[in-house]
Amino acid sequence: MDRLDEAFQGVPEVEIPALRALLRTYLDLKEFSNIKIKLFLRRDLFRRIVEEQFVNLTHVNSSKVEIFWNDDDLRSLLLRRAMQNQPMLTLLGGESIDETALFTALFPEKVDVGKRQPKTWVWIMRRVRDGNNVKPPRNLIDLVSLARDEQLKREDRVPREWAPGVALIEPEALRTALTQLSENRVQDTLLAEAGAYAKWIKLFEGTRAEHNEASLAGVLGVALEEVRGIIKPLVELGFLEFIRATGTYKIPTLYRAGLSVTQGKAFATIGDIDDEDDED
Repeated sequence: MDRLDEAFQGVPEVEIPALRALLRTYLDLKEFSNIKIKLFLRRDLFRRIVEEQFVNLTHVNSSKVEIFWNDDDLRSLLLRRAMQNQPMLTLLGGESIDETALFTALFPEKVDVGKRQPKTWVWIMRRVRDGNNVKPPRNLIDLVSLARDEQLKREDRVPREWAPGVALIEPEALRTALTQLSENRVQDTLLAEAGAYAKWIKLFEGTRAEHNEASLAGVLGVALEEVRGIIKPLVELGFLEFIRATGTYKIPTLYRAGLSVTQGKAFATIGDIDDEDDED
């Protein structure tokens, strides 16, 4: 059973009780050897279902498997897909090309110029993640597909003569693709899955990327003592990331362009230098 996060859209008061009942039914059916049910739930939705004394939670957790993709998994997925493009492999020297050489042929060494700027793979990983450091494969595949499409448009305008050592996808194509990905994910994932919390997320449009509790209270229009309770589901959704070292909250790069959020702090500190994008 998939897409359970969409099953009760428009009736949030029904969603949690209904899904709790579904989990209880799942446990009841476990005694039947010829019937097996798989339930697919987002992490934040699962937490909301079980946070209020769910009976027999240990039995649910014993059957639970979290689907998690690490960076190496994602790199392998991307390059295995690229290997299916026979004309490109022929151009690059044949199917004997290894994954490292293929990645180097596809992408520039860095997207942004500068000694402190990360290499391209790190740049990509930091931009497809949400505030919970979850990196869905769809984000990676969509980013590269959008960059490919943008590069093809650029080649139509100003054709290049490819040669070994020249990346097939240029930095500007990746930057443009990131903006498009952000706009898509804000609409088709973040706001679509936020439900009743979407109204809070929309208030961040046009703000800065890093906040403390005081600036959050200002954006949300609530008293300072109410902030933590309101932002808790936004953190669970991965829209806000808590930075333990500073006690502040950041909107991940993935969602910034889609909400016209600009780099920097939404609050001022004495002697502070606004170089917020230290993660980049």
